[in-house]
Amino acid sequence: EFYALCPEESLKGYQPNRVAVWTDTFAGRKKSDDDIFTTDLIDNQRRIDSENALPVRVIIGNPPYSVGQKSQNDDNQNDSYPELDARLQATYVANTTASNKNSLFDSYIRAYRWASDRIGSRGVIGFVTNAGWIDSASADGMRKCMEEEFSSIYIYHLKGNQRTSGEESRRQGGKVFGSGSRAPVVIVILVKNPGSEEHGKIYFHEVADYLTAEEKLDGLNKDISVLHAEMQVLKPNARHSWLNQENEDFYRFIRVDGKKTDEPAIFENYTNGLKTNRDTWAYNSSRLTLKEKMSCQIEEYNRQLKLAQGDKLEPLSRDSTKIKWSGNLNMAFSARETAEPFDDGKCCLSEYRPFVKQFLYYSRMWNERTYQIPSIFPTGKEGNRLICVSGLGSQDFSVLMTGSITDVQFMMNGQCFPLYLYDRDPGQKSGDLFSEAGSSGKEGRRYAITDTALTRFRTQYQTDSITKEDIFYYIYGILHFEDYRKAFANNLMKDLPRIPLVPDLGMFRTFTEAGRRLADLHVNYESAEPYEGVKIEGEDSRNYRVEQLKYGKIPGKTGNAGKDKTVIVYNGSIVIRNIPLEAQEYVVNRKSALDWLVERIGVSVDKDSGIVNDFNKFAEEKGEPRYCLDLILRVITVSLETLRIVRSLPHIDFAQCK
Repeated sequence: EFYALCPEESLKGYQPNRVAVWTDTFAGRKKSDDDIFTTDLIDNQRRIDSENALPVRVIIGNPPYSVGQKSQNDDNQNDSYPELDARLQATYVANTTASNKNSLFDSYIRAYRWASDRIGSRGVIGFVTNAGWIDSASADGMRKCMEEEFSSIYIYHLKGNQRTSGEESRRQGGKVFGSGSRAPVVIVILVKNPGSEEHGKIYFHEVADYLTAEEKLDGLNKDISVLHAEMQVLKPNARHSWLNQENEDFYRFIRVDGKKTDEPAIFENYTNGLKTNRDTWAYNSSRLTLKEKMSCQIEEYNRQLKLAQGDKLEPLSRDSTKIKWSGNLNMAFSARETAEPFDDGKCCLSEYRPFVKQFLYYSRMWNERTYQIPSIFPTGKEGNRLICVSGLGSQDFSVLMTGSITDVQFMMNGQCFPLYLYDRDPGQKSGDLFSEAGSSGKEGRRYAITDTALTRFRTQYQTDSITKEDIFYYIYGILHFEDYRKAFANNLMKDLPRIPLVPDLGMFRTFTEAGRRLADLHVNYESAEPYEGVKIEGEDSRNYRVEQLKYGKIPGKTGNAGKDKTVIVYNGSIVIRNIPLEAQEYVVNRKSALDWLVERIGVSVDKDSGIVNDFNKFAEEKGEPRYCLDLILRVITVSLETLRIVRSLPHIDFAQCK
C-alpha cells in the first residue's frame, strides 16, 4: 500500500497516493471475477485501468530473481501467469535450441518479456538483473528475440558470480548486492527506435577482474551512463552467442547424445543423475540410519493418508522432522497411493559426490526424478559404467566415470552416458518401479553405443577390430584431454560433447588405452594404492574418527589463501603432512578431488530434519576403521596418476580430425 501526506490536508492525516498503483505487474491485464483488484480497491483499479490505457515509453526496475519455491514443505505454490507465459512460450522458448527450458520462466526473464511488450514499438527499458541470460545456452532464443526486437542493446556487466569457486570466484570479484545475491549482475538498457538505422546492435562493457563491490560501484559513479562508458560492439554468431563464441570445428564431430536428433550419435540413450528432492532422507553414509529414517518417513506418510478425508487430499502436516514433501509425493498422496514398507532390496551404494559414496534408497515413489536410470541400473546393483559429464551451463567442463548410480549434482546438472543398457523385462508388472527396464534383465543387457557409431569408427580407421568398448574408453580419454577441453571450452558450456576422430589408428589406440586406465583408476578408487609420500602424525593413537577434515593454516592469511593444502588435520590426534600440492591440480566438478573429501568426510546435521549423516558409520559398517584415512591417501594417488596419464597424451591438430 502506498500513501502520501498532502500538505493542504495535513490535518486530515494520510491520503491515498493518486499515482502509485498496487498490482501484480505480471498478472494479465484483463479483469476477472476473482481479481482482488476489481473488488475491494476501486480507486486502485481505476488507476490500473488508466495506466493500461497509456502508451508507456520508459520502464525502469530491478525485477525479482526468483524461479520458484525451494521446497514443497513450504506449502507456498508459485504464481502462474498464463498470458505472460504464453508470450514467453511463443518467443524466447520457441526460439531456443536448449532441451531444458525451465530457466526461461525465471521472474527476471518474465520481466524482460513483459517490458518489451509493454513499451510496444518504441521506448526504453532499464533493468538491473541477473546476468546469466547473456551467455547461457538456454537463453539463445531470448538473445535472438532481443536482436530482432531492439534497435540498440547496452550491457554493463558487473560480474560477481559467486556460484563459482576457487580462482574463478576470486576473478568474479565482489557481490554487487552483498549477501543479497550470489548471481552475476548486469545493467541493461534496451532501446526500441523504429527510426534508427541501427538494428540489434549490441554495446558491451564489463568491469575488470578481481574488483571489490565498492570498486565496482565507484566505477559506475565515474562512468555516469552507458553513453560515457567505454563500450565494445558485440557481433552475434549464427547461434546467437554474444560472448564466449563457439569453435565451429566442434560441429563437424559426431555427437554423443542420440535423443531428439536426426544426426548420427554415439550413445543410444543417456540420463541425468538421480534427483531425489529429499537427499537428507534418501541418502546416508549409514545403511542403518537410512533404514531408520526412511521407515519413519514412510510411516508418517501412511499415517497422514489414513487420516486424510475429502475429494482433494492434501497433507495434514508438513513437519520437516517427520517427512519431506515433493511434487511427486504430493500427487501420490492425492491419488491415495499407499507407500510400501521399507524394502532393504531398494538400498544400494551410489556416488553422491566425486569420491564420496552414500547409501541410496532407490525408489520411484521416494525419488522425484529417476529419468532414464532404470534402463541403466534396474535395481542399482548391476554391473555398469557411466561417463558422467557436467551439464549445460557449467562454466568448467568436467568428466568422471563411476560404476554406480550418481546424484544429479555428482557433476553440475550432470549427464551420464552408460556402457550398457538393460532391456525391458516383459514379465515385469505394469506400474512397478522399473517398468521401463526389468530388474531381472531377462532380455539381457546390450551396449549403449550405436551400430552407426561403430561403423563410423571402423570406416575411419579401416579395421573391424574396433569394438564398442574401445569407443567407450576412447571417449573417456578424449574428454580428459587438456587440448580438447581448452579448444572447445565455450562449446562445452553450451552443448554436450562431440567427439573428434583422431587422424590415425595408432593415435586412436593411444587415447583408448589412456581412457581405459583412467576408467579403472576412477571407478576403483577405493582400491588404489595409498600414497606413501606423506607423513602421518599421531596414527599410533588409532583414533580414526573424523568430525570434520580441515586443511592446515598459513599464518597471516585468511580464506582460501590461508589454507595450507600440504596439510590435512584429520582429527585431534592425526595430522597428514607433506601432501603434494600437485594433487590439487586434479579438479573435478569445480573442486579438487581432495577438496571433495575435506568438504564431505565428517559429521553433518541437517538443520530442518535433524538427521545426522556420519561418514564414520560408512567405515564402521564396512568393517574398515581406517577407511577415511586410507581414502585420503588413495585419492592423492588417483589425483597424481590421473594428471600423469592425461599429460602424456599426444598433441592433436583438430583441423585434421573428422
